[in-house]
Amino acid sequence: MTATLDQVLAAITTVNAKLDVIMSQQDDITADVQTITTAVTDLGTAATAIEAEITALKTANPALDLTGLDAAVGSLKTAVATVAAIPPAPATPSA
Repeated sequence: MTATLDQVLAAITTVNAKLDVIMSQQDDITADVQTITTAVTDLGTAATAIEAEITALKTANPALDLTGLDAAVGSLKTAVATVAAIPPAPATPSA
């Protein structure tokens, strides 16, 4: 079966449209990954700041039982480290 030039052009146009959609989706995924990465970094910074505040509170008020706060910030730091350790998705080859 021999394809006419119009059929070839139509097929290329269809493939091009599909490729545009895929590339747009990849751009959205890349933006989402950057947003998540920034959020994880911000949470890690906040957890460290909270930990410092707890330490200052312990120093200023040694009679206070801050075990619960220590455990909570420890859990937060563990969660942040766990999310940060998730490997990125493999890069898609460019066409």
